[in-house]
Amino acid sequence: MTADTAVDTEPFYSQLREDHYSPLWQLMGGIGPEPRTNLVPHIWRWEQTRKLLMWAGEVVPLEDALRRVLGFRNPGSRPDQRTGATDSLWAAVQLVLPGEVAPPHRHTPSALRFIIEGEGAYTVVNGQRVPMEVGDFLLTPAMHWHEHGHEGDGPMIWLDGLDSPLISRMNQYIIEETDDVQGVEKPFPAAYAHGLLGKTWGQPHALTQPLVYKLSDALAALDHLRDGEGDPYDDIIIEYKNPTTGGPVMTTISAYLQLVRPGVDTKAHRHTHSAVYHVVRGSGYSIIDGKRIDWATGDTIAIPLWYEHSHHNPTGEDAILFSYTDRPAITALGLWRERGNA
Repeated sequence: MTADTAVDTEPFYSQLREDHYSPLWQLMGGIGPEPRTNLVPHIWRWEQTRKLLMWAGEVVPLEDALRRVLGFRNPGSRPDQRTGATDSLWAAVQLVLPGEVAPPHRHTPSALRFIIEGEGAYTVVNGQRVPMEVGDFLLTPAMHWHEHGHEGDGPMIWLDGLDSPLISRMNQYIIEETDDVQGVEKPFPAAYAHGLLGKTWGQPHALTQPLVYKLSDALAALDHLRDGEGDPYDDIIIEYKNPTTGGPVMTTISAYLQLVRPGVDTKAHRHTHSAVYHVVRGSGYSIIDGKRIDWATGDTIAIPLWYEHSHHNPTGEDAILFSYTDRPAITALGLWRERGNA
């Protein structure tokens, strides 16, 4: 076609816009062979995080906030983008002060808690009261009523992890609230609560998996495995499991505890799921997208999808990391893949 015979395309494209059509050939720019995100790796330092959270405790009454939570917003987020630490994972810290009760609510996002500081607090999930102790990993599955209370002294602080950015993207975020504190049912027998035994008739109980995993149990497992070869990318790592299914702790979220042994340098890899790390003990650094990020106890790190990363412990002490990922959701969609360096 020459300049003399060029067709005026504007009437055509104007008609498409008017009648709500999208020509695919105009939408494919920027899509290539690798996953992409505008979000970036980032670390939130515990010293600053705790300072701001305690400040919130001074200026924000719980009755005004319902949940006194500071979310970790990824600095790569666009101004109009509702997101969390990664494209699909929310990360935050929550504070409950002595005598406070965060009232019951429930929501479609699944939630987890990793207890960072304090004693004397509890959570009630669908009528089951669970004490909160430092290092505990607790679950609040989707649409389970839950409230938090604090009967001890000093601040109670924990890490919150949810799949709320993913649920929001699907326009499925629903929340229900009530002022009525839940009635607490009689405690489950341990074997029943932990999925070792189960009823064979009627409907299963609303709670069909453990609500709490103890740090001491996870550390014992890591110590048992510490003399082995380890994973090339994560060193000694264990996954928290749902014993009733043998799968991840929740439909969209998997969770792990890992030991990076003294002197270990893991190999670099990347994957299509994103991850949030919280440093439970020790110190070290990670190389993420070619940049060194030093971390220490209490820090929280976000690694969005497809960023190459490795972990390193140059010290003489163990480094313990808790992490959670969206791998179950990515796998269910048939999108999970990994690329590692030899």
